[in-house]
Amino acid sequence: MELQELMDGTAAELIGRIQASKGLGVFAKRRAKFEGWLKVELIDILLKNGIQNVVPEAGLVDVSFGNVAIELKTVNTNYRDGIADDLIRPITMNVKDIIEDIRHHRGVKSEKFAFKYIVFIVFPLGEEQRGWQAHLNKIQDALCNECRPHFFKFGGSHISGCLYFGEVGDLPVWDTVV
Repeated sequence: MELQELMDGTAAELIGRIQASKGLGVFAKRRAKFEGWLKVELIDILLKNGIQNVVPEAGLVDVSFGNVAIELKTVNTNYRDGIADDLIRPITMNVKDIIEDIRHHRGVKSEKFAFKYIVFIVFPLGEEQRGWQAHLNKIQDALCNECRPHFFKFGGSHISGCLYFGEVGDLPVWDTVV
C-alpha cells in the first residue's frame, strides 16, 4: 500500500469513527477539543492497516511510524451554527498553533522522518463558512501546498466539521537562516 493510499484510507476511517461516536458529538456541541481521542484512534487505524511500528509521543511528534511523522490538532471555532453551544473559542490562536507546528516540522532536517504530515479537525465548520477560508489560506501558505478537506457531521449532534490532511515539506535551501 502506498503512503497516499494509507492517508486517504485513514481519513475515511477517522471520519467513520467520528460519525459513529455520540460521545464526540457531545464534545463538538461544547466546542471541546479531543486531540487525545484522535491520537488513540489514528494509532488504532494504522495498526489495523498493518503498520506495526507506530509510536505515540516520540519527541515532539504526536504519532510516528517508520520514516513518517504526523502532528495532530483540533481547532474549535467560534462560528455559529445553531447547534453547538454559543461559546467563544480562540480560532486565531488555534490557527497560529497549527502554523507554528508546521514551521517547526518544516525546519527539522531529519533523516528519520522523510514524510511529515499535519492532520487537523476544524469544528463547527460547514462547507459554506466563508470566514474560515482566510485562516486556511494562512495554513496552506505555511505548508506550501493545499490541505485535503474531508467534510463530515459529528455523530448524534449533526454538527459539521472538516478533517484536513496536509503534507509538511522541508524548507527550501533559500529559506534557511544562516
